[in-house]
Amino acid sequence: MKTFASYALCVLLAAVSVTAQLSMRELTQITEDFRVRFDELYDDKDGFLDLTRVLTRAELKGLNEATLENLANARNDIDDLLTETRENIAAAILEPNANEACLLALVDTVIAEGRRAGEGMSACAADKITIKEGLGDEFRALTNTLQRIATAASEYTLYTFAIHNSFTDPEDHVEWLEENYENQVTFWDNVARPEAQEDLDNLEINRPALVEENRVCLAAVVTSLNTAMNSVRQQINSC
Repeated sequence: MKTFASYALCVLLAAVSVTAQLSMRELTQITEDFRVRFDELYDDKDGFLDLTRVLTRAELKGLNEATLENLANARNDIDDLLTETRENIAAAILEPNANEACLLALVDTVIAEGRRAGEGMSACAADKITIKEGLGDEFRALTNTLQRIATAASEYTLYTFAIHNSFTDPEDHVEWLEENYENQVTFWDNVARPEAQEDLDNLEINRPALVEENRVCLAAVVTSLNTAMNSVRQQINSC
């Protein structure tokens, strides 16, 4: 009887041991499956974030190039107005009865108006530079945050072994993985991706308006200078 009891106890212990080993093997397989799923989710996030960075740089580059084109056009118009007025003054100085002091005073006026036009151009450009840098900083902050979240998610399967006793409660370990995977998917699909996409869409939609605002601002500078130069040209005759 004693021998039978000892034998039965050995069989029971062996059965428990096999069951525990099977549970750990199952947990290992489940954990590996989640590792693959988290990695795939990370790759999806990482790919989208890379795309958003490329598109953001392209949009900001487009805004920068269009602004520079506006500035170049305005600068050409300003140079033409100033050059024409200076040539008119130079021609008037050569006249026999020219009032040189009067004409030189007009030269000072032309220089002052040219300086004012340059300051106006700088103000128009500074406004768009501030907006562009603000958009870039805001989007970089968003993508960096999402990148940290994506990276953390890819390490969840390793992290779970540090916070769970997988030998005594493997089910809790698996439940934690399932819950956090679903939370990651929900957050990514319903919060992170839509917000990033909305920012991209807004940047694309607003770029033409920002470029047009810059053009209008510069056009006002040119118009103001043209008015001033017309006044100078009228005064040339009185000199």
